[in-house]
Amino acid sequence: MSGCEHVSCGSKEKVWLPYVFRGRERGLRPHTYCVKCGLVKRSSGDRPRDIGYYINVVGTLATEQRVTQVQIRLIVQALERAGIDDSYGLDRYQQERLFIDVVMRHTKVSEEIIRKYL
Repeated sequence: MSGCEHVSCGSKEKVWLPYVFRGRERGLRPHTYCVKCGLVKRSSGDRPRDIGYYINVVGTLATEQRVTQVQIRLIVQALERAGIDDSYGLDRYQQERLFIDVVMRHTKVSEEIIRKYL
């Protein structure tokens, strides 16, 4: 994702774009964008979570699903590289998809089990 320290535009500068909720378009809505890089902030009912939430989920998976320390470290590194905590680039639905894909890539835990922890 972006390495930008995002700076939001003012309320008068917002742009009208499609509003997406759980992967489906729901009409138009004003969106904030970063005045430095131009990236539009996701505007959805599901606010994105910070990376700490997902690291805690990995910790819970580790204790209950036998995920090793090496796997945990690989997952955390992959999440950091992917920019899972970029609230401009991802909404919660996209974060969850990314998280599930990363965990499944590094473990043998199924998507259904991972979803139970989210």
